[in-house]
Order: sequence, then structure tokens, then C-alpha cells
Amino acid sequence: MHASEEPAHADYPALRNRLLGPLRDRFLTTDQLCEAGRIMCGRPESLSLYGIPAPEMDARGIRILGRTAVECTKDPHPAAVAGVITDIEATAPAADGEAMVVDLFCGSGNIGHHLGRCLDRPVYASELDPVVHEAGRRNLDRVGSTVRLRHADYRDLLGALPARSERDIYIVEPSWGQAFTPEGLDLTRTSPPVPEIIGHIQRSRDHVPCLVVVETSDRVVRGSLDTWCGNAVHLRTLVPKPFPPHRTGSRFHLYRLGGSRSPAVRVREDNGPDARQPRAQAAEAGDGEHRQERLPLG
Repeated sequence: MHASEEPAHADYPALRNRLLGPLRDRFLTTDQLCEAGRIMCGRPESLSLYGIPAPEMDARGIRILGRTAVECTKDPHPAAVAGVITDIEATAPAADGEAMVVDLFCGSGNIGHHLGRCLDRPVYASELDPVVHEAGRRNLDRVGSTVRLRHADYRDLLGALPARSERDIYIVEPSWGQAFTPEGLDLTRTSPPVPEIIGHIQRSRDHVPCLVVVETSDRVVRGSLDTWCGNAVHLRTLVPKPFPPHRTGSRFHLYRLGGSRSPAVRVREDNGPDARQPRAQAAEAGDGEHRQERLPLG
């Protein structure tokens, strides 16, 4: 880590506590957004949602809650996820029906907004928290997004959306909350638990195959990523370039849900004896900003 990055890195815990504490349900000022961008992303302009950097958000009518600044999927990660999906589908068999994107825990709506635009598909989303829903709805309207956001529990959204195509995409990003442990992120303790969410997706589709994108931190508790993988095939894991000054970041795991169990679904110990990640071969993607991990199929 460069010396110039150390103060920002040291300031992050205090910033996070403020954004998730007293500023949790408050809209951030431009100065606060720029501070968050500098500390979390290396510079103010790198905190970006809907293609709008932090210094321009207020002038363009974008209002970001304190907690959203921490919890949201920031640019350019959604576009990178869309690129991986396009790559996967390029070699997949043709599928009938108009495919859709379903964002079950919408939050800011940034990832659904970008996937819909990049993939040219309708996006259906749900957000149960009324404060987050209202803020997300307002921002999506301001940017002219076509995301159809409902103030609803994710199960209600699933119940209203039967399967359309085997290329339907479900975004699974529940609140991590108490799921953080010293060993990493425990997906059985997210709110709601990821295995429970996957079960509801399968039942809503009558087990018609689909693609599922699960976002995690860089460390996942042993076994919690594969507890629901009985009939899922791991296709790819996207490892976005971390925002400086941090050396770690999110992972986006892409699974084909509804297929037969494959020996490709494997894990390897990483970051200590109690954390696992899919065994993977790393391949540089695009401009080197992100890395993709592919499971060996032998």
C-alpha cells in the first residue's frame, strides 16, 4: 500500500460507523459524498452510481443515504458482471422466451439498472425497507431507469414472476448484517439466509433453470457457499479490482441453477483454515480492471 493511501485506509472504520450509524437514514451532502468517495474508493469521483460520480450527484438530483453509500454495488462493477453474463451466454444453447433480470434486494438499484441496460432486458426489483425503497425509486426515476421497483418482500416479487426463459437472471444480495464472522462471511446467516433465498427462487420457477448472481465478500465461511449447490453448477466468479486503498473487495459468483450437480462445484481453502472459495483458474478479463475465475471441469 502506498503511503498516501494509509490515512484514508485508517479513516475507513470511523467513516463506516458514521454512515451506518447517525447518517444511516440521512441523505449525504456533496462534501460527505466526496469524503466517502475519497476514503472508500481512493478519490471522490470513484464513488459512482448510475454512471454519476459523487461530486455531481447533488446537482443531478441523486440523493444517497449513508447506509447506501456503504452497502451499494458501485460502478463499474455492474457493467463487469454484465460482461461476464454476455460471455457465458455467447456459448450457451438458445433459449425460448424474453429473459428478465430480477433484483431481489434492490437497495440503490444500481446493479439492476446497469444489467437491464447492458443486456437490454426488463428488470423487476423489490425492496422491503420503506426508506431505502423511496430513495432508490426516486434516484432510478431521476436517471430514467426502466427498473420496475416494488415496495415488497422478495418472496412476493418471486410469486408474481413465473419463469420466462432459462436465461432469466436473479441477483442475490441480501443484507450481510450479522453474517460477518472472524472466519469470513457466513451465507447461512445473511438476512435472509442465501440458501433460503435460493430455495424460494427454485420453487417460484418450478425448478426451470436460470442464472443466479450471488455477491459475497472476499472471504466466505467454510461450506456456506456450497450449502445450496446440490443442483447448481458454478460457471464463473468475477473478482473486481478493489477500490484503493483496500486490498480486498466483493466477489460475484455466477451459477446455473437447476442443472444437475457437477463435479466442477468445488472449493479450496483460502485466507485461513476456516474460509473457502471455489477452486478456480484465474484469467485476466478485458482491460485488466477485473479478474475472472473459472472452475476446471476435469
